[in-house]
Amino acid sequence: MNRLFTTTLFSFLVISCYAQTAFVQFGSTWKYLDDGSDQGTAWYGTNFNDASWSAGNAQLGFGDNDENTVVNSGHLTYYFRQEFTVANPSLYNSAEIDLIYDDGAVVYINGIEVDRVNMGSGVITYQSPASSNSGDDASHINNVTNNLVTGTNVIAVEVHNRSTGSSDISFDLKLSGSSTVSNPANLERGPYLQLGTPTSMRVKWRTSNLTSSKVIYGTDSTNLNLSVVDSSNKSDHELELTNLLPYTKYFYAIGSLSDTIFGYLDYSNYFYTSRTTGDKSPIRMWVLGDAGTANSNQRNVRDAYYNYANGDYTNLVLQLGDNAYSDGKDSEYQDAMFENMYEDILRQTVFWSTIGNHDEHSVNLNSQTGPYFDIYSFPKNAEAGGVASGTEEYYSFDYGNVHFIVLSSENGDLTPNGTMMTWMNNDINNTTQDWIIAYWHHPPYSKGSHDSDVSSRETKMRENALPILEAAGIDLVLNGHSHSYERSYLINGHYGQSSTYNTSQHELDGTSGEHSIDCSYLKTSTGPDAGKGAVYAVAGSSGKTSGGSLNHAVMYMGVSDLGSVVIDVEDNRMDVRFL
Repeated sequence: MNRLFTTTLFSFLVISCYAQTAFVQFGSTWKYLDDGSDQGTAWYGTNFNDASWSAGNAQLGFGDNDENTVVNSGHLTYYFRQEFTVANPSLYNSAEIDLIYDDGAVVYINGIEVDRVNMGSGVITYQSPASSNSGDDASHINNVTNNLVTGTNVIAVEVHNRSTGSSDISFDLKLSGSSTVSNPANLERGPYLQLGTPTSMRVKWRTSNLTSSKVIYGTDSTNLNLSVVDSSNKSDHELELTNLLPYTKYFYAIGSLSDTIFGYLDYSNYFYTSRTTGDKSPIRMWVLGDAGTANSNQRNVRDAYYNYANGDYTNLVLQLGDNAYSDGKDSEYQDAMFENMYEDILRQTVFWSTIGNHDEHSVNLNSQTGPYFDIYSFPKNAEAGGVASGTEEYYSFDYGNVHFIVLSSENGDLTPNGTMMTWMNNDINNTTQDWIIAYWHHPPYSKGSHDSDVSSRETKMRENALPILEAAGIDLVLNGHSHSYERSYLINGHYGQSSTYNTSQHELDGTSGEHSIDCSYLKTSTGPDAGKGAVYAVAGSSGKTSGGSLNHAVMYMGVSDLGSVVIDVEDNRMDVRFL
């Protein structure tokens, strides 16, 4: 089968904060009116007919070159409306508005004003200017009174310029609800998902008290008719849901045998089981490398992806190591993953990780103990496909028509005939999947904050792992460690230092691989190069950047920018984007 790679460079920056249940996401679709007319008061009511209005994805505006939808300039007031559904409003004691605006705004929920920013007091009309000029993409966060209703709700926002001659206007909004569900067990972490397969899913969470464990679940959010329990008391909970249907949406809630269930009637508490092996349907992956700084850098990278995804489901999250700085402690994982960071996506999508050098500081690799091994559950017995590795330090799994090989460059034995490399050779030569992706922490090629020409682990992985992987038809290799983004040409057979790279000998496609510029990389199934060629990407800037020359000979490009990688696979096409 011919396989098509495309690679693209994107940049987004959206600032938001975490709330338990998001009713309206950043980047979502809004109805809008941009003709400067007087809409009075009826426009923000629940019965208003906005069928004649235009529609577009946020950010909406003009003049800043960051808009997804450009509106007409020259007006004082712009109107925006969106409908959303709430199953049980009594679960929420307040609503949180996270607003991006320029210059002023008034927000209504179900016909009632709930917030205004940079606007004068009293009655607001279409001729009311903003109180002052705001900064570009100004941000405003506020908890407002819950006047949500069961079923369809309407949020309406009017954005006002300081004057009709203003050079720009901006609008985007996220609306979230804070749950009022009681939590006698004091939920401290989660719920989050691990080791997903087409027929099973593990649900994990932590409580401050020792309690029994219970998960109720089902395909109907209002009728969670299935359950699994563990009567033993513990604070770190893990239950496996079995006999599930492949690629099916399941809603779930957690608790104990006696405590109130957390997450019931919460539409965002769900997951999809994995696609079956060989399924060629679309797959979306989000790749995070060296993300664990637990600061605004990490959150900005997160929010850029949330804005880009625009509510579309993420099938897998791949972590390239160094998930919690500086030492991979449990408290550092709490800040870098579970608290004001990835809560929304952790309860919907499985995170599959490799271990980084900072994660390794707080574990014992021989006994596989410590925070990293406690937090994650990996398929050492081939529960998710592939060949059993017998260890959670390295493993493989299948999702749809992709085979994943997760290696440990922290492993003590990186020799070609060592235990890990021997297992890897057996595993990769026993897969029949269309695509093979491998990832580990230390990059075989990099001139970022780490130089692969002089670093021993990078050199060993390049010299010992790559010949095995390339001989078996590896397609894409992902790494972190260097805090930058670097992406190679389609190459094969280069295992020396950067200076030994020879274009005519090692490069299989002279293009850039960027679909929008020239053409994509094409792996052929016929001829002398049949099945050969891999793309190597260093994606270690999801939490910080650290410079470097970024001039490795195998790399088409290198940038010292914060970001993450998005991979979309459908049939014989793979699109890779740095975001």
